[in-house]
Amino acid sequence: MKPRILLNLALAALVAALALLVWLKPKPAGPVEFRLSTLSATEIGRIAIEKPGQAAIVLEKSPPGWRVAQPFRARADGEAIRRLLETLAATSAQRFPAADLGRFQLDRPLLQLSLDRQQFSFGAQNPLTGGVYVATGGNVFMVAPRHLASALRLPADFASHAFLAEDEEPAGFESADLKLSQAQGGKWSASPAHPEWTQDDLNRWADEWRHASSLLTQPYDGTPPQAAFALHLRGGKTLSGKILQREPELVLLREDENLQYHFPAGVGKRLLGLGIEKIR
Repeated sequence: MKPRILLNLALAALVAALALLVWLKPKPAGPVEFRLSTLSATEIGRIAIEKPGQAAIVLEKSPPGWRVAQPFRARADGEAIRRLLETLAATSAQRFPAADLGRFQLDRPLLQLSLDRQQFSFGAQNPLTGGVYVATGGNVFMVAPRHLASALRLPADFASHAFLAEDEEPAGFESADLKLSQAQGGKWSASPAHPEWTQDDLNRWADEWRHASSLLTQPYDGTPPQAAFALHLRGGKTLSGKILQREPELVLLREDENLQYHFPAGVGKRLLGLGIEKIR
């Protein structure tokens, strides 16, 4: 039995050695990914988008938040800013020296995106993979097309859709045929009186203004106003506005910003206090 025992021990040792070899063998490396930037989104304070033959779009960070600085001035849409900053974290499975740029249509790029001190030039789309060629930092990369799409938008697409800023809260409303006001204790009153409107109705009306989001925000186009209104805010500030259009959509001009906001007609009726009973 002794030879058999020795044979079993030898086999067991061989199996253990093979298992140890497999365990110690280096794992195959995954696909290499090259990151386009070492900057982080929190570092960025200025964004510029330049397209051939078009006015530059400039976005700047301020203490209250991001703003459109050119070609007009407005509060900026946070989601649009976030998508632009995603370019900093973009990765590519390919990296080429930035030579023979015409091969990637980067000698005349579609647009140039500047995130503070780093510039990204976008060129052709690869017909096989759908990736877009980007030149930055002396190299050419290929990234997902969403990074180009986020920068190809119109200037108005970067303006905030919120009619009110985050720190603006309605406390009253005046038009030619309606006045709503909130007393110090929070109780609302209407003139002329509308007994059918409850305090909950009027609080919901205030929420409509607080969360009003436009379909489109753009610079005032000069449309003659149909009527005027004033929106009183907590803290004593009053916003003056004009009704530019009621149908098929409501278009309101916020005069202090010189911007017009486009809303669906149904939302517009509630904002103007003409359909408070429908909020219930």
